[in-house]
This record gives sequence, structure tokens and C-alpha cells, in this order.
Amino acid sequence: MRLLALETSTEVGSVALLDGAELEQRRIPTPREQTDLVLPLVAELLDQAGLTLSTLDGIAFGRGPGSFTGLRVAAAVAQGLGLASGLPLLPVSTLAAAAQRAWRLGGFGRTLVCLDARMGEVFWACFEIRAGLAEPLAPERLSGPAAVAWAGADTDTWAGAGSGFAAHGEALRRLAQSAAEVLPALCPSAADLLPRAQADLREGRGQLPEAALPVYLRGEAAWRK
Repeated sequence: MRLLALETSTEVGSVALLDGAELEQRRIPTPREQTDLVLPLVAELLDQAGLTLSTLDGIAFGRGPGSFTGLRVAAAVAQGLGLASGLPLLPVSTLAAAAQRAWRLGGFGRTLVCLDARMGEVFWACFEIRAGLAEPLAPERLSGPAAVAWAGADTDTWAGAGSGFAAHGEALRRLAQSAAEVLPALCPSAADLLPRAQADLREGRGQLPEAALPVYLRGEAAWRK
């Protein structure tokens, strides 16, 4: 399977290309560079692999929740490439991708992902790895940090991950003490969109560009205040 993946929903963006068993990824270190670098990095990865858009099977992107501007970047680029190529688009949860990365890097089978949403709020959800995929234990939420809680069983061992633990350390201190480990610097990467994207493509859940939209959890008007 050949898939392109775009992730620009947090501070650190990335672009990845899966070509069978081969995976290449490029990092975008700051939000300001995301708009300018996404397409050149796509071109670089395709050229390096000797591929074109038409030889791919689909395009995955981080659909949020996350940075309003970042989500629009990934979605707009994916939609443009999808329209140009006719490839199916595969939107993947930013929070699920972070949980997928926590499992890939640290072997954490259960993760509470909490990302700073600014305005004194956080995006969060709890995940469990099942058959190699991060599956949500409850719907994704936008709330104040005081409302964040582990959604699984009381006896579960779980890790905390994401910028919310860094931005709201005091408010989340008691919750963090219940975690086996807290990874405040962990953010999703394009490579960690791929497991879910592959599964969705196999199940025929690819989407047309006009249907593949970001998930903000917060209204556009609120972001602009």
C-alpha cells in the first residue's frame, strides 16, 4: 500500500510517505513553516521514492482537533491533492494519532491524550490499543482541564500524553499522579496517521475531497475572538 500522510494540527508538523514496507517522514519544526513547507516536502518525498500522486492509493491527514490554522492547512492541501489525483482521502483523529505514537514509541497500550487548546481549555480523549490501532474509550472532548479524567476502568494502567499536561500542569497534577508515565512533549506525527488510514482504506472508508473535513470541536467564531 502506498499512502501520503499530512499532519499539521500541533506545534510540530510532518509529512510521511508509506511505500509498501518503506516509510519516510519529514518534520516541520514550527507552525509558521507549515503552509510553506507541506507541498515542497510532499514533492521531495515522492521524487525520492520515484513515485507520483497517481501511483498512490490514498492521502491521509490529521483532521483534528488541534490548531485551527494547522487543521486548515492539512485539510486544504489534502483536498487539493485529492481533487487533482482522484485519490481517496483518509481523515484521522489527531488525538488517536498521538495515542498511536505513544504505543509505537513507549509501548503504552492505554493513553489519555490531552492537547492544549488555548483559551484555558484542552482537547482530550482516552484510547486503548486494539489489534494495533488506537481506539477511543469515549468521544473526544473540549473542556477545561478540571474535567479531564481517565475514561477506562479504575484498575487500568495508562499513560498521559500531550501538550495539555505541560500547559496546565498544576490543574492536571492530581490526574498526572495517577498515570504510569506522562509524556508532555509528545505530539502526533504523520507516520502515526498511517495505521488507521490503512485500515480505513482496506474497509472502503476513503472519502471524497468535499466530504473530508477538519474536526475543530470549537466553533470558528470562538477561534477568532
